[in-house]
Amino acid sequence: MPAFPFTLRQLEVFANLCGTRSFRRTAESLGISQASVSNQMKVLEDQLGVALFVRRPGQRPTLTPEGMAFLDDLKAFQTAGEALASHRRKDPEELPAIRFRVLIGQGLLDNYIRPKLDRFFAAHPQIELTFEAHPPSKELARDVEDGRFDFALIHQRADRPVEPHLRQLALVRGGIYGHRKFAEGRRLPLSSEFVNMLPFIMPLAASSQEREILRLFERYGIAPRRVIGHTQYYDVMAAMLERGVGVASFADTILPAEMRDEVIQLHPLENWRLLWYRKDGGIDPRYDAVQVFLFSSVLQNPDYRTISVFAEEYA
Repeated sequence: MPAFPFTLRQLEVFANLCGTRSFRRTAESLGISQASVSNQMKVLEDQLGVALFVRRPGQRPTLTPEGMAFLDDLKAFQTAGEALASHRRKDPEELPAIRFRVLIGQGLLDNYIRPKLDRFFAAHPQIELTFEAHPPSKELARDVEDGRFDFALIHQRADRPVEPHLRQLALVRGGIYGHRKFAEGRRLPLSSEFVNMLPFIMPLAASSQEREILRLFERYGIAPRRVIGHTQYYDVMAAMLERGVGVASFADTILPAEMRDEVIQLHPLENWRLLWYRKDGGIDPRYDAVQVFLFSSVLQNPDYRTISVFAEEYA
């Protein structure tokens, strides 16, 4: 066997740093000091005789061409190691416990994922899922890129480009939703002039979400004359829609199914993409188990009404 110019610990630190592009986040993730991360990488580069990262003050480290080639070979090395280790596995239950972090939309978690979690955990006792739920925002795609999450399932407006690290799964309707009483005696969709006169429920005042929605409204000729409340919670907003208190920008699939008879789309806006991210897990079957669970919980649920589905296995 050759004498390798690296240790497995150095490879672990290197792989984590490639994912986070942050010495601080890598240190937090591995439970070591930032100085230790820096030292591990310096020793690895000295042992290899090449620079793996470009380091500039105030900027995230980036891979050099040699670093990118080393990362590609490391993936092959990890795959080979998994294949060798698999010879001793007789039962998936023998796999060590693992925790995955999932970035997810609030409505997706509450309406589609949480009701099925008990069955997933019963079937996969060695897998722990921790969720970080947020309302839709353009910042979510950036949060995925920093490597903190193992999976992400989020909505993003369809007028925005899909980042290379994300995969488009489906397209769903977006618009201004409210109680059907607002449309009585009128033809749908309501005109923007009439919609402007309705009472609006908005995200938190002066938040990035509110600014995004106001810019979107402007493109559709909508300028709310009266805002009656602000909330960061989609379920609170949905309940207010059901009671006929006001109207709000919503995605069709996030509206709870039991409300859809009374709460309808009053005016169309930009549609929404369902986007997916999965960190490279080699051939670990537990990554596949989580993916199948998240995909099926959403895309196979008849309440998740889509315009189109791009995940071939669920189309």
